[in-house]
Amino acid sequence: MNVSGARLATGPWVMRLVLLALGVAALVGGSSYGLRTAEGLVGAGLMPALAGFVMVVASLWDGARALRDARAAVAVDAEAAAVPEAADEAGELDVFGRRAGQRNRAVLMVFAVILLAVLLSHVVGLLLALTAMVVVLLGVVEKMPWWVALVGGAAAFLFGYLVFGVALNVPLPTGMLGLV
Repeated sequence: MNVSGARLATGPWVMRLVLLALGVAALVGGSSYGLRTAEGLVGAGLMPALAGFVMVVASLWDGARALRDARAAVAVDAEAAAVPEAADEAGELDVFGRRAGQRNRAVLMVFAVILLAVLLSHVVGLLLALTAMVVVLLGVVEKMPWWVALVGGAAAFLFGYLVFGVALNVPLPTGMLGLV
């Protein structure tokens, strides 16, 4: 592929097209199962159709962003384009103010927190474990103020309870303690 003389990497474009095709397949397949039941409840195909819709929108959005970035890169001199890579190797900060080592530790911390949340959900229940996960991710990994982390955790709890527990009437795991 060529955008004004710039060669686009084929690997990411193949992946975007695969995700687009999977999204369309999930959207069509989910729709064929029915989005609602005869009683007006959530049908078996609603979640696959929504997931397919999100995949389609995300892959189209990412493709448009990649094309825009490729066009912008053409305008930038080749030497100037190589500077951010060299700066990152030298330990420069990314747009979030993190060095490469900090980014790698953050990824490991996220996986560890998710694993702990899964294990904790068997004890305190799904909603409380996910609330704790959000608080830890925001407070420790993202280093946001604790009040922001607590508000985020409370919002996650309320969202999960109101959407799944009340609106969709999904039985939520309460864990061994049977709290929520």
